[in-house]
Amino acid sequence: MKICFTSALFCSIRKLRQLDRPTKFLRNPKYDYFMFTSLPESKLDTSWDVVNIKTNENIKTMPSYLRKSRYPKFMSWHLLESMQKKYDVVFYCDAWISPNINKDWESLARRIMNEKEFPFAQTEHNKKECREGGISSEMERILISERDTITSMNQTKVFFKNYDSNVDLNYPQYFENTCFGYAFDSEPVRKITSELWEIYKEENLVSFRDQPLWNFLLLKHGVKPIAQNDMKDNTLRLIPEYKELPHLTDKLINSCWFLRKYENEGSMRENYTKDKF
Repeated sequence: MKICFTSALFCSIRKLRQLDRPTKFLRNPKYDYFMFTSLPESKLDTSWDVVNIKTNENIKTMPSYLRKSRYPKFMSWHLLESMQKKYDVVFYCDAWISPNINKDWESLARRIMNEKEFPFAQTEHNKKECREGGISSEMERILISERDTITSMNQTKVFFKNYDSNVDLNYPQYFENTCFGYAFDSEPVRKITSELWEIYKEENLVSFRDQPLWNFLLLKHGVKPIAQNDMKDNTLRLIPEYKELPHLTDKLINSCWFLRKYENEGSMRENYTKDKF
């Protein structure tokens, strides 16, 4: 089975110290590992194969590094095809996270490929209020944590209403985009990720936070990803057998598909509304 792991890291050189630090990790020689970036390979000490795409035609004229980063995140199938690559399943994770060498990735890939309607796996949101309150609740949390401005959130709500007023922004469903996997050839996945990118790349339509738009499109098209809540440690408690545990052991945390390395998490999230990356 052909499996590829991807990540993305975009910023200007002068802001590099605030950025997530890409991880070092053990690799399975059967799989490919690509980090798509705007940065020189010499600036990144990582186990990923670094691929600089700053001159890619789809992003080179965009002013926002954050928005640029969502092209390889959601359109990796398009980017990989341009590299003459083809896979069964592609996985994505944020740069400060890494795939776990000890997991049977082919078993998860098979589960994804066996899902005929929407072969896409990710975690539900780790916050109960977002799972129960949907898009509206997440947008409130974005404002509380100062991850975007009220102007941007209001613009996003207006866009959602105009784009499809039938989508219920309070519908109790919400998924996270920290890490995910999808069937490379899936037409439904390609359709929704392409639709997301066509909207997201426009600077003043929606928030640069990609989760509200992603979850909006899931509801618009009536599709639901596979809820793979053991992908990362802070969603493990959504699995019934772990819900009542007094604490999560290191063994359990290290059994996740992706390992979150908190020491590699950048400080840029503290300045999203003031300092655009």
